[in-house]
Amino acid sequence: MGMNIHVEEASPERDGEAEDNESIVAEINITPLTDVFLVLLIIFMVTSTAIVESEVASRSGVKVALPKANAAGAVTKRRTDPVLTVTKNNELYLYNRRVEAAHLEDEIRKALAEVDSETLLLRGDKSVFLGAAVDLMAVAKKAGARNIAVLTQSDRKP
Repeated sequence: MGMNIHVEEASPERDGEAEDNESIVAEINITPLTDVFLVLLIIFMVTSTAIVESEVASRSGVKVALPKANAAGAVTKRRTDPVLTVTKNNELYLYNRRVEAAHLEDEIRKALAEVDSETLLLRGDKSVFLGAAVDLMAVAKKAGARNIAVLTQSDRKP
């Protein structure tokens, strides 16, 4: 931050007066301060966007090509409902954490208990076989999921 100091000297007509009449004018240059605030604002906007995107990515897990359904209604879900994702290679992810099929029931039970929910959201790639999806739903029912919602991509045109 810069500061300008300007000293006004006595005029020639006032030579007889004391030198105490000199006046000091101090100005603060706020341009650098404004620049700093704008840079901080930009940094805040970028980091807050990155935090929101990372939170959304951590909630949804792995990217999959969801099947399209034009008759499906919107799923009413809580923000904390566990999301089980099945990739086209039949890999299982609970939220964004990979889970082995042998431990799936225990992991679903823990996830449901942590968020105090009875709803499991199932996301699967459109190439996953129906038999695999039914097997996963059976395991989820054993683990205590009373409601299972299958997530799809809307086929409706806006």
